[in-house]
Amino acid sequence: MIKVEKDFDNVPSILQKKKREEAFNKNIDAKKFLYGKTLYKPSEVKLRLSKIYYNKCAYCEKNISDEPKNIEHYRPKDIYYWLGYSWDNLLFCCTRCNSTKNEKFQTENLKIVYNDEKYKDIHNLGAGYSALEKPMFINPEQEDILKDISFKLDGTIYSTNHRVQYTIENCNLNRDALVQHRVAILNDFRNNLKLVLNDSKIRNEFIKNFILDCKVENEYFAFRRYIIDNIASLF
Repeated sequence: MIKVEKDFDNVPSILQKKKREEAFNKNIDAKKFLYGKTLYKPSEVKLRLSKIYYNKCAYCEKNISDEPKNIEHYRPKDIYYWLGYSWDNLLFCCTRCNSTKNEKFQTENLKIVYNDEKYKDIHNLGAGYSALEKPMFINPEQEDILKDISFKLDGTIYSTNHRVQYTIENCNLNRDALVQHRVAILNDFRNNLKLVLNDSKIRNEFIKNFILDCKVENEYFAFRRYIIDNIASLF
């Protein structure tokens, strides 16, 4: 759950096609997301999102190159039916996070309702909506919350920020598979560091290489960053 850089003005051409606008208008008339349920799924959109997210899930940071790739609606399309094809509402997500989040979308203020927005304008509404609604879910395309994420030595993730914790709980980011992956990274780091603990030169080189390998495109970047920032407390 790290900040992702997306160009909100560079909307995929397929989301600007006439068919999407026609489906949008039908949904507006129906006041529900009923038409064109697969029109946001073409390969162009998935390919763009996979590059932006480095093939990692927006929430759990698991690499999903070899798994089903879901296009997640930050604001659920069954509630915000006019945002079904909104570029700034589409995230890259694993099946588990996507299905667990589902239609959950608690807001501190009243939810936005459709207010005659036109199709050409729907791709940049998210930030303005969030300022009014104050959603509980973190939007990784709009927010950098890395400093608010903490981990325990057993691989579990938590936060004292109530919105971050809400997102952790409602995406189930402490499910067994994720915790086990984090623990494996930590154990590997600790075991290898112990082997060179008494040789300062080799130890410093090992830590330097671990830091250099801590890149946003790698799985579980937030956890790797946490290890680096808290090396002294790991032993």
